Amino acid sequence: MVQECGKTIAVLFTDLADCDSEIPFPNKMANKSNSIFSKKADEAGLKILFARYVEYQNGKLKRAWIKQKNKWHIINDQKIDLVYSRFARAMFLNNKENQEVISFKFDMVKELNAINHPIIDKFCWDKRIVSEIFPEYTPRTFVINTFKGLMAVLPEIKTERIVFKPQFGTLGEKVIITDRNSLPKLIEKNTIVQEFIDTSKGIDGIIKGYHDLRLIMINGKIDHAHVRIPKKGTLTANVALGGKKIFIKNEKIPKKAIQIAKKVDKLFKSYKPRIYSIDFLIDENQRPYIVECNSQPVIDRYAYGKYADLSFYDRILKIMKAGIKIKVVETI
Repeated sequence: MVQECGKTIAVLFTDLADCDSEIPFPNKMANKSNSIFSKKADEAGLKILFARYVEYQNGKLKRAWIKQKNKWHIINDQKIDLVYSRFARAMFLNNKENQEVISFKFDMVKELNAINHPIIDKFCWDKRIVSEIFPEYTPRTFVINTFKGLMAVLPEIKTERIVFKPQFGTLGEKVIITDRNSLPKLIEKNTIVQEFIDTSKGIDGIIKGYHDLRLIMINGKIDHAHVRIPKKGTLTANVALGGKKIFIKNEKIPKKAIQIAKKVDKLFKSYKPRIYSIDFLIDENQRPYIVECNSQPVIDRYAYGKYADLSFYDRILKIMKAGIKIKVVETI
């Protein structure tokens, strides 16, 4: 009997380009960043395959893309050793749970390790959960489905400004911040309504004005942090919506935010490897509130440009290699 450690990582997406395309990703940024990620993986002794999640079956990929000799190729019937999941959007498509895809991923993690376990996906994507588990660290939060439901919970909302967002959403999509005199009349099913946290005073010693603070967690440790500043005239700080990102040193992170992050991560200590983020809003009294968590923090922007940091890729690949299950095979 010998121990055998595999070295093939599958990065699985909701969508990729059709196989008659010359490149797997629909935009130049994604192709460039994943090419760089592939190169870093080669240096770490790992092989990276890119595929739609539906190509996965019983520890193999029926069809996948690979970058070799500076060209993209399609290969078939490839055995894999770990999944880096980028298909959580399919699990919570159209602001609701897709039980078929959720069950698919639960079956997957019975066969091999994945970043991240679907329990972490559920916690991060369902914005109701974090408020229920940690009400003392979150804005007052309700789930509503109708305007009548909004009227029922409105007396419990104590702030003049009110936040509306999808219960299962990401990238700041469909987030509305308004006041009590301009409430939306049409309420979609699974809408989160929250009290507004005023961040206009900034974070002591870090930033002045509106912001959010993101902590990137890798296997229970804060890997790094950055502040996001909203585009002028807006209050949502997502980079996808024009926000600006400023990296900060870990020793600058407010201690209260670190303490809360440790409490959150205790929920997931049995799930390795894991990479996710926790976003905070810091109010005028310097009290941190969790605004949301993200089981798929965007890593593309670390590849090149003003936010480049290839050492982050090295750390991701390190925990991938450590997370591959050791297999025991019979030899004669």
